[in-house]
Amino acid sequence: MALLPEIDEEKTIANVRDFFEHDFKRLQNMAHISYVSIKSPIISGMPTGSSVSNSNDDKLTNYSYARKTLDDVIRACESMPEIYRAVLEYRYFKGLSWLEVEDCLEYSSRRGQQLINDSFLQFAEAFSDVYDYRVFK
Repeated sequence: MALLPEIDEEKTIANVRDFFEHDFKRLQNMAHISYVSIKSPIISGMPTGSSVSNSNDDKLTNYSYARKTLDDVIRACESMPEIYRAVLEYRYFKGLSWLEVEDCLEYSSRRGQQLINDSFLQFAEAFSDVYDYRVFK
């Protein structure tokens, strides 16, 4: 019997990929942060507008939730080994394509794909105290 449960790598990778491909961009939009400014965010003021469908409290809550979650993502990435952090940074923080990421890291496509998958697994472990994307067998 293993000390820790075995992770279903394929499903875990799919969960993290889905987070970065969909939720991450949405969180950036909710927090009014672009991938360029995410490492050193600048708060320009409170959200404004009329309260037709959402109250200002709801808007502030959504904004605060998005900001906190993005801060948690950054903290999780900072705790990862450099190579895995670089993969996620190039792709999702700087917006490079997967081929451009592989070129920047000077790895073959096969090794690049392995690093991408390993980066997702590393992130799932590092982010598990915030939200658990891991799937166990």
